[in-house]
Amino acid sequence: MSKNSKKKPIAYTPPGGSKSPSSGPGSRSEARAAAAAKVLDADKRRRRTIVLAQVAVAVVVVAAVIGGVVIGLQSSDDDTASATPPAAVTDDGSFVVGNPDAPVTVQVVEDFQCPICQQFEAAFGAQLDEYAASDDVNVEYRGVAFLDRASSTEYSSRALNASACVMDSGPEVWKEFHEQMYLQQPAEGGAGLPDSDLVRIAEDAGASDVEACIADRTYADWVKATTDVAFDGEVTGTPTVFVNGEKLADSAPATITAAVDEALAS
Repeated sequence: MSKNSKKKPIAYTPPGGSKSPSSGPGSRSEARAAAAAKVLDADKRRRRTIVLAQVAVAVVVVAAVIGGVVIGLQSSDDDTASATPPAAVTDDGSFVVGNPDAPVTVQVVEDFQCPICQQFEAAFGAQLDEYAASDDVNVEYRGVAFLDRASSTEYSSRALNASACVMDSGPEVWKEFHEQMYLQQPAEGGAGLPDSDLVRIAEDAGASDVEACIADRTYADWVKATTDVAFDGEVTGTPTVFVNGEKLADSAPATITAAVDEALAS
């Protein structure tokens, strides 16, 4: 896709005020930098939490083995094999929004309920759009749903299913849906957005014939299977970013751009 076909972002005007300047105190660039710093800080805290959780799980597993109890933590291969994926996804469950033949691919693993993913989108979404519009850097989004516990209605799974329903409408429609899902992300601990809101967001983005797909959770089996496969691999939380298949140490914008620049130079 050409850069000329990209939708121009709408400048934000604060209530009762003028548009933020492009530089200096209170500028958009300063706001993006602050958002990037939040992403890095949140990513570091998340990784510390993951390490502690992994230690706790290891202790439980050891205790279970000593007691002669075997606990199965993975879904069966039969469940994974029987899940029908959306036609538009790649073999690993990613949705491509850039040039699949580009020499460099950035893959973002995300959960629509994840607040750090929302911060990541705010800090780095525009750069990912630029990558996707170029010929040199492909962008893929790999959805997972592991935060159902953060809502009372399995919002994480319902949101990823809705995303799969929208994929058939093409990358431009899906990207608009994706952006709005983070702009309208519900707080953790509640019911999440109802299916009627997911349908509204999808249709406002330009998708058609998605109401039954969303209400019936057509891709529920795939949602579970693709999440299991991701966490059986290198994914331990969201957001997780890969560049040409290599997992990055964190999801900070500077880390990603450095990895992309290095890959382009090699």
